Amino acid sequence: MSRRRPDLNARLDALGHAVELARGRCEPARLAQAESILAHASARRRLSAERTVVALAGGTGSGKSTLFNSLAGAPLAPTSVRRPTTSRSRAAIWPSSGPDGASADAAALLDWLDVRDRHDVSGTLGPNLAGLLLLDLPDFDSTAETHRIEADRLTEAVDLLVWVLDPQKYADAAVHERYLRPLSTHAEVMLVVLNQIDRLHPDAANSCQRHLHQLLTDDGLRGVPIIATSAARGEGMAQLSAELAARVRDRSASVQRLQADVDASIAALAPLCTSSGDRRRSRDAAHGEEVLVHGLAEAAGVPTVANAAAASYRLRATARMGWPLTRWLTRFRLNPLRKLHLGTGLSGTTSLPAAGGIAQAQVSNAVRNVVAERTGGLAVEWRRSAQAVVDAQQTKLPTELDRAVRAGDLSHDETPRWWAAVRLLHFLFLAAAIAGGVWLGVLAASSYVQLPQPTVHVGRAPLPTVLLFGGLFLGLLLAVGMRPFVAAGARRRHARARRSLDAGIRSVARRTVLEPLDAEIAVASEFCTALDAARR
Repeated sequence: MSRRRPDLNARLDALGHAVELARGRCEPARLAQAESILAHASARRRLSAERTVVALAGGTGSGKSTLFNSLAGAPLAPTSVRRPTTSRSRAAIWPSSGPDGASADAAALLDWLDVRDRHDVSGTLGPNLAGLLLLDLPDFDSTAETHRIEADRLTEAVDLLVWVLDPQKYADAAVHERYLRPLSTHAEVMLVVLNQIDRLHPDAANSCQRHLHQLLTDDGLRGVPIIATSAARGEGMAQLSAELAARVRDRSASVQRLQADVDASIAALAPLCTSSGDRRRSRDAAHGEEVLVHGLAEAAGVPTVANAAAASYRLRATARMGWPLTRWLTRFRLNPLRKLHLGTGLSGTTSLPAAGGIAQAQVSNAVRNVVAERTGGLAVEWRRSAQAVVDAQQTKLPTELDRAVRAGDLSHDETPRWWAAVRLLHFLFLAAAIAGGVWLGVLAASSYVQLPQPTVHVGRAPLPTVLLFGGLFLGLLLAVGMRPFVAAGARRRHARARRSLDAGIRSVARRTVLEPLDAEIAVASEFCTALDAARR
């Protein structure tokens, strides 16, 4: 099924949307043509659609002004074969088919085109040119720069271009490379006149036409009508008049010109849209995200914080269920999380050391890599724009990373039930040791004053001795036996803290890098969609 062609208004709207999306992201020079065409189209559509503006463009000595006079039926322009005679544009105005000739609409068009030299004519070639505004432009190869500027300005503004070439200079590279080839999208609004054929033998004239046809084909202008004329003798003038009359009568030249201008703009902007392997880019993007998160975690000191959380667990476990005779020493040890200004009840910024040069370089490389991987299929302008957006967000990274670390699940406020059981056993073993020690002290005092020494034995060992050394031994054995369990809990605490911190760092990575980056990629995609909608 063929693709439906959008109308001019829809195409211009789509092109305007594409330009707005690209503005600020691309070099202004790349958008200049599209912006100029949009402004031109807006102005041209406000003016008369009943009028067709046709320009005769050519070089010095091509007989352009003679052709203009012949069509107008009056000597409106001075002529010469040796030097430029058209210093400013002049217009021949044919009355329109309206009841009053609608001269006002012609005046408005010529005011917009800034053509001041105007002549009302009826022509000598019949009323079929009604509605025509014919312009005689300055020579595009004039030695006067103002003439060339004037010719170029109007060449970009008129509805229909008639290139007047002569047998001597029809193959001139200047006209083909500077004008015809860049207008390869404008074949529908272009005619080529091979003038002065009266100077050639008929066979030579035919050969010239064939060669010119090949040159136009090479310029991308296949199908552009070539009309051989001799303005001085009137040869071919009826055919040229009929061709102009058909274009004027059709009243579509202005729309076709704007359509061709939009095509040219799209061709200029097309390099901004390139295709890539979405599947490969998706895989690379996932890998790049992991590298980015790892780099940010290193820069934020996540390994240090996770180790501090594990050390904090061990310190708290020792303080709660360590050997009673030594655990009081934990009061003189600063909690590792508190040392980093982290944990419950603390606010402000952390006291983590700033990321060193190596960590910062890792972050920068990770950011550049993820940008490169996600924008690998885009044009260089979009890659630069995406990098600029991400670079702007990187200034927020230190604060965002510090906030993510502070918000991590680091504290260990809950107390496992088995800690209470271990604590109770420590007190029982300590109580037994103290009881045995007191008992032995009483026995020693009794022996000193030679009193009876009642005692109880467990096997051969006195019970007080068993209580003293048994309590101490079992207390120390319990303390040593709990170390693997505390280490396991510390590892779990480390893993939990690392998961929580990594989740926070990933959120920062997405918020400050990945989401702005994806938003910029979405703009590039929307630009290409708008540009595709502007195509016909």
